[in-house]
Amino acid sequence: MTDRSAQREQRKQRPQGLITTGQRAEYMRQGNASAVLRAVLAYGPVSRAEIVRHTGLSAPSVTKLTAVLIEAGLLAELAPAEPTQGRPRVPLRVDGEHTVALGVHIDLLRTTFGLVGLGGRIIAEREIVHPADPARLGPRELVGRAAEAIGTFLRERLGERRLVGTGVSIGGWVDGASGLVVEHGPLGWRDVPLLAEFGDRLPGPVVLEQTVRAIARAELWFGVGREVDDFVLVFLGNVLGAAIVVDRTVHRGPGAAAGGIEHLPATDDPSVRCPKCGTGCLSVAASDIALLAEARAAGLLDAAGRSGTSGSLDLERLVANARPAGSGSGDERAQELLRRRARRAGRAIATLVDLVNPSRVVLAGGILVADEYLDDLRAEVAQRSHRGPSVAADIVPADFGARTLVRSSAVPVLERVITEPFSSLGLL
Repeated sequence: MTDRSAQREQRKQRPQGLITTGQRAEYMRQGNASAVLRAVLAYGPVSRAEIVRHTGLSAPSVTKLTAVLIEAGLLAELAPAEPTQGRPRVPLRVDGEHTVALGVHIDLLRTTFGLVGLGGRIIAEREIVHPADPARLGPRELVGRAAEAIGTFLRERLGERRLVGTGVSIGGWVDGASGLVVEHGPLGWRDVPLLAEFGDRLPGPVVLEQTVRAIARAELWFGVGREVDDFVLVFLGNVLGAAIVVDRTVHRGPGAAAGGIEHLPATDDPSVRCPKCGTGCLSVAASDIALLAEARAAGLLDAAGRSGTSGSLDLERLVANARPAGSGSGDERAQELLRRRARRAGRAIATLVDLVNPSRVVLAGGILVADEYLDDLRAEVAQRSHRGPSVAADIVPADFGARTLVRSSAVPVLERVITEPFSSLGLL
């Protein structure tokens, strides 16, 4: 019997769930290293003494762990600060250039991809625009076009950086554990094995996440979520969805089906009715697609729709028309459309507030392009929620605004480096 066979046999004979002393020590060491990384992410640049205070670890442990993390390229020292007393303080920061993840986001109109550093900063990004009728673009063709463009991008921009994996995000109903896009309405996809379609054409490991949950994870690590343990992130764009964060964990539920908000009631207008649920739900009353359709029907945008440009540009054009320019007052019809969209979104969000009672509601997506109407949204939530006016202060925009998709896509990969620094980099 070979040494490896003997080791396998020993593992089989070991009682299930038994953790050896050596394994326990490695788990503890990795957990402590993660605590150090998280402290530097949250409070950095910080000295080793400050890390001791934030983590509760001993000074010798912090000294040893920071040395290992610096050698691994995860932390970097800054110039010593002038001491107020005693020795100079040497601040530490996360090395956001050496270790990177590839983020890939697929939506109705384009595929966007880029390199994101460990600190959450986008180092470089690029996009490819889908054909004029993206719903006719099959998964295989879309994946082939994206993989080719990503390969070129990496050859040009990766350089000497260490690439730790790829995060792929897409809207709709996504079961990341099985690599499956269960349903994506705007693209017309059902039960698409997206990770299998990509195969080995992306640098691994490859993680698939639903767009809204990916954004919530980005906010959790690098944005507004650093300050609270629970929040609901609501994404209002071409795709609608919510991510519920409890005890700093994103809730998925069976089949990863949590977060579907498309059919929450948003208006009683009898002329606005969803063919699927029969009500004036969020999807037909407050999505970017619904808003732009109303704008075109009112003659505020080109009836041709995209006309060779992206839907986001159409939205930006509508918002620009609504805003005062020079001595003008802006288009009142555009203003009313945007204000009405905000109020309809507020009605649906009030339902979420009453159901979940989060510490915060974080808004993301196209709704932020017209952020001057967020007060209308807040007022509608305050009027309809049992929490009343106090809830308005807890409704905030995402830190990263409307264009956070590349960063969010990469976060699930970076998250593993932060929480399991040694095993993720093969340092155990």
